[in-house]
Amino acid sequence: MKFRFHWGWAIAVFYTSFVAIMVYFVFYSKTVDHSLVRDNYYDYDVGYEKLIGKKKRNSASLSTPVKIDYDSKNKTLIVDFPDSLKNITGEIWFYRVNNEKLDKKYSIKTDSLNKQVFDINNFIKGKWKITVDWKSEDIEYLDEKELYFN
Repeated sequence: MKFRFHWGWAIAVFYTSFVAIMVYFVFYSKTVDHSLVRDNYYDYDVGYEKLIGKKKRNSASLSTPVKIDYDSKNKTLIVDFPDSLKNITGEIWFYRVNNEKLDKKYSIKTDSLNKQVFDINNFIKGKWKITVDWKSEDIEYLDEKELYFN
């Protein structure tokens, strides 16, 4: 008896392959972490417009905005605050979109030129969101920038 491959076998191979691929994807999806990146994500989102929107409007009203510059040659990030403002306090948050374990938060400690420099040699390459949540003279500000570290 000679084996012949005809359309019936083709349909059987197709459906068997399809089922095998679907089973693989189901088992693979069980290994992926599907949790939200932020704790209390929904509470954060509800208050976003009120709190964050006001801080961003304050930042936009500054005559000299905050500059967040990445120097790829020296692997540094420079946050340059306006010279006219003094007593700057707050936090700078390096937010990694795809992995909350890589997030880093630093207190603002400016030098005499109202700048803060970060060495980013130990940061993983990729897309980062830098959020500067700061305060000067009882006015709150917020500045954000997305950068790609390489």
